[in-house]
Amino acid sequence: MPPQHRSRTVAMAYAAAGMEPPPVVPLRRSDPRQAGPYLLESLLGSGGMGRVYLGRDTTGGTGLAAVKVIRPEYAEDPQFRKRFEREVGALDRIQGAHIVRLLGSGCDEDLVWVATEYVPGPTLAEVVAARGPIGPEAAWRLLADVGRAIEAIWQAGLVHRDLKPSNVILGADGARVIDFGVVQAPDGTAITVTGQNVGTPAYMSPEQARGREVTAASDVFSLASTLTYAVTGQAPFGEGTGVDVLFGVAFEPPRDEVLDVVGTVDAELAAFIRTCLDKDPERRPLPETVFRTAIGHQLSPSSPAPVPAAPPRKKRPKPLRQAAPPPAVTPAPAPPGEHGNPKNSRTSRKGGTGGKGGTRKLTLVAVATAAALAAGGITAALLSQGGDRTTAATGTGTDIGASAAPDLIPAPATTTDPTATPTTPPGTAAPTPSGTRDQAPQQEPTQASGQNPSTPDIRSAACAAELAPGAAGDCVKALQLLLGGHGLYVTVDGRFGQETLAAVRAFQTEARTSVDGRVGAQTKELLYGTPRGAARTGALTVTESTDGGSNARCLDARDGTVGVWTCQGTSTQSWALYRVPGQDSRYIVVNQGSHRCLDADASTSGTNGQQVGTRVCTGLEAQYWRLGDAGQFGGQTFVSIPNGYCLDAEAATTGQEGRTVQGWSCAANGNQAWSWS
Repeated sequence: MPPQHRSRTVAMAYAAAGMEPPPVVPLRRSDPRQAGPYLLESLLGSGGMGRVYLGRDTTGGTGLAAVKVIRPEYAEDPQFRKRFEREVGALDRIQGAHIVRLLGSGCDEDLVWVATEYVPGPTLAEVVAARGPIGPEAAWRLLADVGRAIEAIWQAGLVHRDLKPSNVILGADGARVIDFGVVQAPDGTAITVTGQNVGTPAYMSPEQARGREVTAASDVFSLASTLTYAVTGQAPFGEGTGVDVLFGVAFEPPRDEVLDVVGTVDAELAAFIRTCLDKDPERRPLPETVFRTAIGHQLSPSSPAPVPAAPPRKKRPKPLRQAAPPPAVTPAPAPPGEHGNPKNSRTSRKGGTGGKGGTRKLTLVAVATAAALAAGGITAALLSQGGDRTTAATGTGTDIGASAAPDLIPAPATTTDPTATPTTPPGTAAPTPSGTRDQAPQQEPTQASGQNPSTPDIRSAACAAELAPGAAGDCVKALQLLLGGHGLYVTVDGRFGQETLAAVRAFQTEARTSVDGRVGAQTKELLYGTPRGAARTGALTVTESTDGGSNARCLDARDGTVGVWTCQGTSTQSWALYRVPGQDSRYIVVNQGSHRCLDADASTSGTNGQQVGTRVCTGLEAQYWRLGDAGQFGGQTFVSIPNGYCLDAEAATTGQEGRTVQGWSCAANGNQAWSWS
């Protein structure tokens, strides 16, 4: 009979933290009783990928194991099993005193499972929640332990990508890092499964939040955020999973009021945390520097190790078995019909093409390449000791299938009316893929000019004092009209509230200027100086081929989700295409019913089956799209900028109302061919 009480070891581990151990959760009737050599005794946690059990080795071993059993719907997939076995081998290379050890795994007939060392003790998140923030000496020890852990992960050629308080266990012999379900393997594959999130927003790095490649510097950033929480009880960019947190991580400095608290605890620790939270990954300390700094402090408290204010830009350790990068060359136009084919459009991280037979630079980043995932996007989130925290890889930033495609929207015509409301003249022809390179581009629609001529120019001295949060008047109204001309919906009420402030910041993000929400001279000039008005408006359709023939279905953003439905002419099926300021080949796609942007979810980027929805327009790259040529299928492809995946109407649900729309490796097929109507 499995024990229904915690062992003395577990009780002592929690008692050392001044806490009571959680109650034992007995097995259900449907739970397995054994996985490989492990007799399963109780439940430790569960999640989307499977359930984690406390297991005891029946072959004579004395230690306990945390055994994750994968859910049948994943375990029955042959591709899943194949990649599971290969990727567990990659994780087996991680060795370190502050890492939970991989003990074994199996793909039995009925079960797919993986076992790791069981470390009794609470997580850092549990300790802070129950006992409050930790003191300075404990913080330095924590920095040393976790710093050594991420150094071991990097030396194995991997990146953790989800370092956070709940993934650090405070055991009797120090801190241990757990949950390697999202690490990046040396072949560019992440140990993840389609549809799961990458990382936790409050503890992500800026490069993760923006869907760019990550290295060990990302784990250093996450460690600094985790340490901040440990000392203050607060994350440096706020808690939660909302857009505001992601925006803060990506673009804003850490909150001064939080780091000031760290400074009152230990000024040197606060200075080092600020260094680790640098937005530029090349300016953060290397993992070994983190460990040496922490150890130096503990060994010589009277003369602590210096804090590097701005580490020199040096090459970070190269991942294992890295191939030599191909030379960057300007992408050449591909023949019609080849756009979106990964074989013919493989690009390097710098944007160059490898050409026939070319090789791709195998950088160990936490964003899986679209080419690597084209063969299949499901893998296992493996080594979580508690609740399942499985996630998916983010993209590399290459535009597979788009780099060789012509720009299918001509350059916009500029207007002189500074406050014109964006409209599309009736009868404006849809831009279509060009069969020849010298075909004349279609004329860009101009904005309506029927505005009140007395509307002020916000660049005038009269508007200087009015364009600030809390202000109201005609100048604010003129600003709101300008923002609307760039696809950023704002109620035109003349009041500078949170909605207007958010739209200003989104515009500044798109225009790549200082994101501070202030309507200064540069922001004003960009609002007037970059083209306004929608490049296209109308319905976006995809052709479905079923036994009953071919039918056009419309992209629909009803009920907060995006799918393909029978065309009904509703506002949720009406879309507008706006250029990103200063980036002529990039667009945002705005739903006319909700005024929200089509969004390729950054947290599931780079994985076939990437979630696509609509969100408040923020100016982040997850909402940027490039147009490609759908070749023989006609129409256009919409290619997500961060990862080069195409907007795809799921083949498995063809003919169904509410057909799923997702991000998928560009493959030049009819499910990725969209037409304006």
